[in-house]
Amino acid sequence: IWCVVGTVWWATWVADAHVCWQALLRCQQERDCELAYNQYMRACDPFLKGARKQCPSHCIGALVRLNQTLNGPDLESCDCGQDTQCRRTKSAIEPCMPRRYRTDPAVPADLGCTEARQRCEDEAACQGMLTSYLANCGQLFNGRRCTAKCQDTIEHMLSTPSGALLNKCICDGVERPFCEVMKDNMERLCFGGPGLSTLSPEPEDAPEEEDDADPAPGRPDRERSAATAAAAAASG
Repeated sequence: IWCVVGTVWWATWVADAHVCWQALLRCQQERDCELAYNQYMRACDPFLKGARKQCPSHCIGALVRLNQTLNGPDLESCDCGQDTQCRRTKSAIEPCMPRRYRTDPAVPADLGCTEARQRCEDEAACQGMLTSYLANCGQLFNGRRCTAKCQDTIEHMLSTPSGALLNKCICDGVERPFCEVMKDNMERLCFGGPGLSTLSPEPEDAPEEEDDADPAPGRPDRERSAATAAAAAASG
């Protein structure tokens, strides 16, 4: 992932099998990995060049697909050695990468939202709060408004240990783009922050929707779970 097209990484032969240029060669010898790598280069190039301040969802998706190939994960863990261009690229793409988690539950700083949601679903009380969240925050999912009932539900979740994990978690994996949208909606609509959206506010006389509306009409279940993953997140 970290190696970009160029000549720098060809300059020095390094015996270690985990150096990035060798990892890239192995990827190029695997058809699926080569296709995923080329897609990553196209999708993430504007972000790597600084043209985008936030990692676009299609770049995240390309990274996820690359990591699902046989040799793709080696590109993430490879060593750049003395290749400064490789190092810069590795540092630049870090915000787009799926997160890895600390195994100590007492240290949740790097906890991904997928795992945080799974932990919550294992607890009956937390699972009940997630169900209430889905029932009470339909307009929030659509980016329209945060009703009083929805905000009360979120604040109740924030007051519990499992809810606190959902608040602190980092959007990750294939659900990351949807999770980040939900965090942005909560920041803007429930807690008065600027958020990241450029959507114009709706007119005051716009017709209201029912709070129990399906949070993601027509979307697959994974998008619904992505909304759940960001359940109590007030900020990204």
